[in-house]
Amino acid sequence: MKIYRNIPIIYEDNHIIVAEKPAGMLSQKDYTDADSLLEILKEYIKATHKKPGNVFLGLVHRLDKQVTGIMVYAKTSKAASRLSSQFRSHDVIKVYCAAVQTPTSTDTAWHTIHDTIIRDHDRTLISNDNHTAMQASLTYKIIYTEPSYSLVLIQLYTGKKHQIRAQMSHLGMPIANDNKYGAALLLPETAIALHAVYLQFIHPVTKEHISFYSKPRGIIASVFNTIDVDHVIKNALIQEGYSL
Repeated sequence: MKIYRNIPIIYEDNHIIVAEKPAGMLSQKDYTDADSLLEILKEYIKATHKKPGNVFLGLVHRLDKQVTGIMVYAKTSKAASRLSSQFRSHDVIKVYCAAVQTPTSTDTAWHTIHDTIIRDHDRTLISNDNHTAMQASLTYKIIYTEPSYSLVLIQLYTGKKHQIRAQMSHLGMPIANDNKYGAALLLPETAIALHAVYLQFIHPVTKEHISFYSKPRGIIASVFNTIDVDHVIKNALIQEGYSL
């Protein structure tokens, strides 16, 4: 694994680059001058491979600014098109881990949630009676629980903005430190306890199934500081048949 400007680069070939986004960083540059993972990786490619002129790097998915974890970017337009198609058709497997407020029930089965959601300014809300509402679906499973917080795995079926945050909050299980969606503030608001831990997709050129794992750090590790969170999550993923 390479490190560039404190960004872990998990994998790179001529077609894709996979890296870990830290909390507080944008996936893609916006109207501000804040750093984005896309621009930093462009800088890395330009410097490392001594590329003249502008560097192409295609954004095919996003993570919220406060969320950490695995992201894949495309180094060619062909790879970008093929990866984007996989994300649109939901052929990509995206698994998150999160520390959530402990629910009343600690059932460890998978639970699939279907909601309709709307955007209201900078928040995502559950709404069943708005003609502009969008479908949002995920499945979650509790893999460890303590009196105050539970550790969950979450797999997305749809990729809407703030979807996980809104749906888990609506269930009474807001993500730790996610003050916007009802959780107590444990640390500064640059991070919430949500981490993109596993990503699996078909390589856009070789057509092989490839997968990547990212060790959770930050708030998740500090909330569950009496256990080996990495070990617990890896075991849970292996039991579910994911290749690590």
